[in-house]
Amino acid sequence: MMYELRKPGFVVYRTLPQPQILLLQSRRTQEWAPPGGEAKQGERNVEIAFQEAEKLTGFTRADIEFVRGFRKEIYYIPVDYIWKMSTTGSIERVSILDFPPVRAVYFLGRLRNPEKEIVLSWKHSDFKWLGFEEAIETAIFDDYKDLYTKAKDFLQQN
Repeated sequence: MMYELRKPGFVVYRTLPQPQILLLQSRRTQEWAPPGGEAKQGERNVEIAFQEAEKLTGFTRADIEFVRGFRKEIYYIPVDYIWKMSTTGSIERVSILDFPPVRAVYFLGRLRNPEKEIVLSWKHSDFKWLGFEEAIETAIFDDYKDLYTKAKDFLQQN
């Protein structure tokens, strides 16, 4: 069986009065995504999602209400890039494809206090709260568009 990385996380939302979701900007890749991180063998996805939310945002388990019934998996093969000098002297981006596939598992969490301040980790350079429609429109990857759409639909139906 091929090794697979598990990355549990939360789509954290607040209501002011319309729901907004939290996106964090990676310092390394500049990409915007919900908080999440890597799980080790034997660790439970929900527990890791809570731990990662606290590490990345400062939101504790008491700050986030776990919304039962929502779970969305995203499967992808990460691509990272290095930059190298070509023989002509120009800089070229070269992809590195030796990373294991990732199964990201997202849950839904409501921020109990919508005014709670975020304490960003060193891994992130910025954060923003976006309405679901704006998050869907600005998402670069289709998997994230689908994640935000599913979360929005779930909240509207429940």
